[in-house]
Amino acid sequence: MQKITEELKNNSLSRFHLIYGEERYMVRYYKHSLVEKLSVPGDEMNCTYFQGSDIKESDIADVGQVLPFMASNRLIVVQDSGFFKSAGDMADYLEEFPDSTYVVFVEREVDKRNRLFKWMGKNGCVTECQSQNEPMLKKWIAGYLKRTGKTIAVPVAEYLMERVGTDMEVLNNELDKLIGYTGERGEIRTEDVDAICAGSAVSKIFDMIDAVALGEKERALSLYGDLLANKEQPMSILYLFTRHINILLQIKELSAEGLNKNEIAKKIGIPPFTVPKYGKQAAAFKRRILLKMLSVRADFEEDFKTGKIDDQLAVELFLIQALTN
Repeated sequence: MQKITEELKNNSLSRFHLIYGEERYMVRYYKHSLVEKLSVPGDEMNCTYFQGSDIKESDIADVGQVLPFMASNRLIVVQDSGFFKSAGDMADYLEEFPDSTYVVFVEREVDKRNRLFKWMGKNGCVTECQSQNEPMLKKWIAGYLKRTGKTIAVPVAEYLMERVGTDMEVLNNELDKLIGYTGERGEIRTEDVDAICAGSAVSKIFDMIDAVALGEKERALSLYGDLLANKEQPMSILYLFTRHINILLQIKELSAEGLNKNEIAKKIGIPPFTVPKYGKQAAAFKRRILLKMLSVRADFEEDFKTGKIDDQLAVELFLIQALTN
């Protein structure tokens, strides 16, 4: 992302851009930044959008050959075309476009062996928007708040990420809520996060595991009810529960091997700052209990798939069995 950031900063934009990746917030951010630089709001004469897998390359080529009308350049935005996962002649068409035509491709997935992808790498700017790591997210959170005259301590930023997750779109929404909630006060505090930020499904699953470890049946089932009220599907909840148990098992094993926090985080695929919290929770369970939970979960999932019980009852019975253990 360094190249596109420098281009935007220096106003020296490549004529061809490809933006893709799993961090959709950053994909949208760079797309809007390019559109803002390369077009005038409401200028439909010189800015054309194409979207969907049914786009014809020849239609884009027809527009791309037209010189801009009373403007310095023409902009074409192509979204979710699938061109970067299939064979085609788009690269040949792009070769023929006049210097005044700029093209921005926005995709979810690409095949890096694809001819058009390789052409873009040589002739344009390719930006892959990956999920950001912990240090980058904390820096981004601090910068976002700084632009509104607010500050946040590192432990509070970490607590915010623990509570709502690391998806930048979600974080952006929660930061906006915190900005509005704190009013004239400049510092974002832990109590503000508790007051205004709804816990994510992952956060509630964490709390459910805590309740199971303490044998708090009513609390565990209440948290399950909260997830259902938030429109989470029972089988999705069961999947998250399973994922969480697997993390605890891996934490136990890797800690026993003597790996440090960063090594454990890398192997499991979780933020390093969450490792101590997972570790403390893992210590509350014996390994055989965690394995038993996984076995019981598989039994209830099978009962659901074979039509013996519905999905909601399957998860409730699983929770009761876990609490019994």
